[in-house]
Amino acid sequence: MNRLTERRDTRRTLLVGSIPAPDTHEAVKLALTQLGPTLMCIPDGETGPRSQWVASIIAELRNHPAVVLQRDGQWSDYNDRPRYRIRRGATLDPDLLRLGYDTALQESRPVLDRLVAEYGLEGAIYQVGVASGFDLALLAFGPAGALRYRKAFNVAASREIRSIRGILGDDVVFQIELPAELVAVSRAPRILRPAVARWMAGASVEPAKLAPNGTKFGVHLCFGDLNHKALMKVGKDCAPIVQLANAIAARWPSHTSLTYLHIPLAAGDNPPSLSGSYYAPLANLSLPTDTRLVAGFVDESLGLDKLREVLGMVESAAGRRVDVAAPCGLGRRDPAMARDLMRASRQLTDA
Repeated sequence: MNRLTERRDTRRTLLVGSIPAPDTHEAVKLALTQLGPTLMCIPDGETGPRSQWVASIIAELRNHPAVVLQRDGQWSDYNDRPRYRIRRGATLDPDLLRLGYDTALQESRPVLDRLVAEYGLEGAIYQVGVASGFDLALLAFGPAGALRYRKAFNVAASREIRSIRGILGDDVVFQIELPAELVAVSRAPRILRPAVARWMAGASVEPAKLAPNGTKFGVHLCFGDLNHKALMKVGKDCAPIVQLANAIAARWPSHTSLTYLHIPLAAGDNPPSLSGSYYAPLANLSLPTDTRLVAGFVDESLGLDKLREVLGMVESAAGRRVDVAAPCGLGRRDPAMARDLMRASRQLTDA
């Protein structure tokens, strides 16, 4: 059964991406043991260098002939990262950008196939995380570079998306990951927020616009989770999340499908709110009828009873049943904590 397209009255779980494990086999085995048939789609765990999200992609840029490393960084925080510039007279050729999504899938697929068969999950959909071109360009080249070079990264991503679809066909969903976009909308003055949301949404859907007909996508909105620290404190309510989500849905290209939208209702060391007023803006959320809403609130700071309370507030405000997830990938947790969060997520599917 395709768990992405089944009826929404069946609650499912989502793993945003990274899982703390030494390799793909251990990561996926942990996920399938704890979440099994409740999983909407199955990631490969993004282990090894990919556990730090895009750090490995940014590091690879130093091998691009048009790119010069201006200052190195160790990713101890959001400012301690490599900074690049383009050589004078050169251009950032997307054909020479290697993001590694297709290579990672080719390496992990045999493991995924074996474990899916072992756990009896026929019809499983695989999940591949794809950073937005805006985020990659921003981290590598700064704000001006984000405007100038995002398209090159999105074109490179579209090439690798086509490659993966050539391998998996329709049995894959590509998750567009958007921390910089959500932070920009959240930090914008209230009067400017709708305009910022519209612009960021236009940039966010570029990978989907470039994708082949029928490609499945999910969207992961995020406040950042480098070393389990968010880029910003969560605000007094989730209105900025709703504004960006609505703007993305309104601009979604019709030749691809937005199968789910994941919203972060906690961030880094910011726990989920226990106030119903925080979730009230979810009443204004406007998604396509066939798009699943995934609430990212499963956090170690709350016990199961409190998590159920949050789930009730979310669904009451949104007026619909939601799927459940952590606010971000689990790669920055230790394996025991990741296991406990998966168990809590599965228990919440019965709520």
